[in-house]
Amino acid sequence: MKAQQHLDEAAGLIGGDRARQHGDVRALHEQVAQLWTAYLEPSRDPLAPSLTAIDVLAMMALLKLARAQHGDWNRDDYVDALGYIALAGQVAEENHEQLAQVQR
Repeated sequence: MKAQQHLDEAAGLIGGDRARQHGDVRALHEQVAQLWTAYLEPSRDPLAPSLTAIDVLAMMALLKLARAQHGDWNRDDYVDALGYIALAGQVAEENHEQLAQVQR
């Protein structure tokens, strides 16, 4: 499979089945960030910032890359990692645009 095919498949998943199945990207990953922050709370530095949706998306991509290094070959590990990175870019761009609007 060529790189473009991996990208196309990831785009189809995050804009299709997964979007319908899991709902709003930002809301879902902000909720995950809140849950992960709460889970980590006892061991965290009290001055450490809370996790964000972008943190969650980046760490999910890292999880997929770690899975790709272990066990049997699974093309989905790479496709899913691409999808998480694309969604992280989307949320980061939305954040940048919102900040730019506030600063005007």
